[in-house]
Amino acid sequence: MLFNYLIDEGLPSDISFWNNPKFTHAVQLDNITYDTDIWQYARNNDLIIITSDTDFYYRAVASSISPKVVWIRADIIKIKKLNKFIERAWPKVERHLLSRSFIKLKRKK
Repeated sequence: MLFNYLIDEGLPSDISFWNNPKFTHAVQLDNITYDTDIWQYARNNDLIIITSDTDFYYRAVASSISPKVVWIRADIIKIKKLNKFIERAWPKVERHLLSRSFIKLKRKK
């Protein structure tokens, strides 16, 4: 699918699944330091925000014009487990993004 993503700085940048041109981590961009910057950059560049931050959930609910958001709820886990979780779930996430603007991705314990 032809989605491109902006990963919030609250998520690790060393997830191997994200080592792909479709994914840009916020730490790679100049002058993108606050949630508002990430939100505007994603809107202006047609990117889907990937975050673990609840602020983006509330912003998406309150906004009439919003970028798509994938909200990852995975508690504190090791990078390797997080990567595996994301890799397994991503095909379903992308299918849902075709018809939804907000996806909550929750890891089962």
